Amino acid sequence: MTLFESFHPSLQEVLLSGLGWNGLRPVQEETYRAVAGGADVVVLAPTAGGKTESAFIPVIDALLKTGSRGLGAIYLSPLKALINDQQDRILLMCGRAGLTVASQHGDVAARDRWKFSPEADTPNLLLTTPESLEVLLGDPDSRSAFSSLRFVVIDEIHAFMETDRGVHLRCLLDRLERITKNTIVQRIGLSATVGNPEELLAWMSGPNRKKQLVQIPSPATPKQFSFVVEAEFTAQIRAVADAVRGKKALVFVDSRSFAERLMTPLSDLVPGVYLHHSSVSAEDRAEAEAAFDQSGGTCVICTSTMELGIDIGDLDLVVQYGPPRSVASFLQRLGRTGRRGRPAAMTFILQSPCDLLISAATIEAAMRHEIEPLRPPAHAYHVMVQQLFLLLRSRTGGISRQTIITALRSLSPFAQVPPKTIEDLLWYLEEQGYVVRDGELYSPGPHAERELGRSNWIALISVIHDSGGYLAVLPDGTVVGTLDPRFVGSEPGKTFSFTGKNWRLLFRDDVHKRALVEPASASGNGVKRPFWSGNGMRGADASPTVCDAVCQILARGKTVLPLPEEQRTMVEDLIRMLPEDFVPGTVHVRAEPEVAGWSVVIATFLGVRANMVLARLLKNRLSDGKYSLRYDQFAIRIFGWESPDAAERTGYLLREVSHTDTAVLAEEMPELPEGTWKFAAMLPKKMLHEMAVDEYYRLPEVLEAIRTVRVRAVSHR
Repeated sequence: MTLFESFHPSLQEVLLSGLGWNGLRPVQEETYRAVAGGADVVVLAPTAGGKTESAFIPVIDALLKTGSRGLGAIYLSPLKALINDQQDRILLMCGRAGLTVASQHGDVAARDRWKFSPEADTPNLLLTTPESLEVLLGDPDSRSAFSSLRFVVIDEIHAFMETDRGVHLRCLLDRLERITKNTIVQRIGLSATVGNPEELLAWMSGPNRKKQLVQIPSPATPKQFSFVVEAEFTAQIRAVADAVRGKKALVFVDSRSFAERLMTPLSDLVPGVYLHHSSVSAEDRAEAEAAFDQSGGTCVICTSTMELGIDIGDLDLVVQYGPPRSVASFLQRLGRTGRRGRPAAMTFILQSPCDLLISAATIEAAMRHEIEPLRPPAHAYHVMVQQLFLLLRSRTGGISRQTIITALRSLSPFAQVPPKTIEDLLWYLEEQGYVVRDGELYSPGPHAERELGRSNWIALISVIHDSGGYLAVLPDGTVVGTLDPRFVGSEPGKTFSFTGKNWRLLFRDDVHKRALVEPASASGNGVKRPFWSGNGMRGADASPTVCDAVCQILARGKTVLPLPEEQRTMVEDLIRMLPEDFVPGTVHVRAEPEVAGWSVVIATFLGVRANMVLARLLKNRLSDGKYSLRYDQFAIRIFGWESPDAAERTGYLLREVSHTDTAVLAEEMPELPEGTWKFAAMLPKKMLHEMAVDEYYRLPEVLEAIRTVRVRAVSHR
């Protein structure tokens, strides 16, 4: 008997009649055997590689064979749009097999949501997000529905691992197992290629659990790259228009603001242009996704919202506006094209020869399978605060200190947190009025009630930082999108361009966070473009992996890519700017003459984060007011030196920093604003500083990097 023949008859019928299959792909067979063997599984496969079916075939088969009633499986996604995209595919498989499916997330209208109650039939499969799952677990009627849960499928799991949402997800998985009848709820993660797959599997599964990695390499498919280097914005727009005209194309940009800037001029040159980013309304995003089903050319300007596995069919082209920031992101975006045997095609629109060098380095790193490793947050104390108040809210009458400590340390992200740290947190929260203590029992305090208790503690369902965005609505209630409060401002009458249309601000409702708008016909300089605040680091450009790939090209003296002669000359001209004795793996320090005095260039190739930290530590060791420092992803430059021995002196300072105890250097790093993380206002300064040092500045990683390189100090005379 073949594996296919061993499936439940209803599943065989689904695969044969519904999908037209009479067999399985290798990734699907391997996944089935791993899941059937009781393992937690992470499936790594390229886009359109059959990952979704790989997860659901063993799940559906197991539920059918055991005759499971009630909720047997949950599908978790980082994006509501991805759930909407996958829903039809999952309904086809489950519905024909006789299993019921429900969706529960913010885009599902209240009337269409499944009513979890003792009287209602519970679906066999739930499609949801971590935040919506948190809502369900907070409702006693809904929580009882999870008692029969056997599987959790997590799509695009790599998108969770490095984020606060990933910490929240791990807490949810641990809590689910406490309320089920099954001792183990199997976890199935679906992902694109990552740099450290074994670590991803260990993070998802946890210790002392059976686990297996299913990794299917991407097939060798032809790839077509083209590069346009133009300094002027108008020339860049023309290049984008020439590339996408008559094609189905995605144009990736790095910010919502730039997407808005691109929309109007590109729409003037080519028809069928749409916008897709997180501040566009759900209806407009759905329209952009649906546009690919139409005949003729379709161009969607997007941010990373279209990077994940939303199925938009066959694309002709992906346009990368600006150099990629990471190899992982580049591969995700490239994977949106090149299906059904067609070449994967990407056009780069670049501003400078340096952008060209970064793009070439990213492609070379991908060719060598060098992908950024994922790193989960190590000190997510703000998420621990969320879990603490969820615990306190779930029980009336208060909870003892020891019960709180035990409950929090039972969650895998906080298993290594010392009990004293939790005790110190409770003491601080009591002092600030966030909790109250009656004898040995803790309960939410008045301050927490005010800050978190609005709308029935809704703030606790998510660890995503609320930027305080204002919903832009028409007088009839139609949602246009979300605007930044700073952009909305305080004066009505402002005319602005948003989603490719002009609008006039009529009224700002601070109570409900609404911005009432109407269509406008104004044009010219009086029309503003929206902007959005971000928590990102200044100048956050190429990843350390990309920076290292750039370093390799510079040391080699050329790129392996077959660039046209003009572009090859651009790269070679950059290479010639380096000193002849440049060596990879070296922090190269050199002095250069200026109009007055000297400057020092510290070539690190460690990325923006590391250079920001090093610049801070070096500035603390230089005379105040005499020196100025600038940095980017490749180097730090110090101005204000009076003699050419500046290189040697700077090299000495770097060595001093590298041999200083980490705890001592940590005291030199500035505290971050409380708004950096959600719930951070409830943390004592000591915890905030620890998070800043380890999670934001990543000081230990920076010091490790400069301790393992040689400092070469030379003077340019």
